Amino acid sequence: MMAPDVRVGCVIAKGGRAFVGLSALAAGVSLPFSLVASIAFAGLVVFLTIVFRDPGRRIGKGIVSPADGTVRDVDHGRGMVSIYLALRNVHVTRSPAEGKVARVKVSSGTHAPAFSGKSLGNERAELALSSEIGEITVVEMTGAIARRIVLYVKAGEELAKGQKLGLIRFGSRVDVFLPPSMTSIVVAKGAKVRAGTTTIAEVRDVHME
Repeated sequence: MMAPDVRVGCVIAKGGRAFVGLSALAAGVSLPFSLVASIAFAGLVVFLTIVFRDPGRRIGKGIVSPADGTVRDVDHGRGMVSIYLALRNVHVTRSPAEGKVARVKVSSGTHAPAFSGKSLGNERAELALSSEIGEITVVEMTGAIARRIVLYVKAGEELAKGQKLGLIRFGSRVDVFLPPSMTSIVVAKGAKVRAGTTTIAEVRDVHME
């Protein structure tokens, strides 16, 4: 099962719409009192629209990236791919494969920069996906600016490959753990990836469209 999430243009992601709407309201309300303030709020609307954009994606082959960004680390032995999401990246995360959400665990923690080693102690949401090749785990972490993870899915839900998992507000990090015996990671450190589109791993024994 695949979710060909293809749209013309893009929309604002759920979890970010209120920020855009309130900024737009502030721009309108402040206009009669201060042109400078109104322009500032209008600029904030543009900024937040870019940050919270949710473009359509044509879902790729194999196991796809759960997030937009730059691959910060790869561990073939553990089947791990770690992705850093800069402020300019889309922050909507997606399921790397078809499967069922086995469990969802949200943990509190610190807010260290997402690109640093200290980010392992950051607030996080862990989603375990039961798939035909075994368990796939997606760990979404907040960063120094990102303060909240908005989840779109819950335990027991069946997911299509590329289906949206949630939104991490602002810069952040996403790690995905794949069954090492069943997959071959095909991306390297420093690679640019796009959620739902970029193939990050191929299945060794099971054919996946």
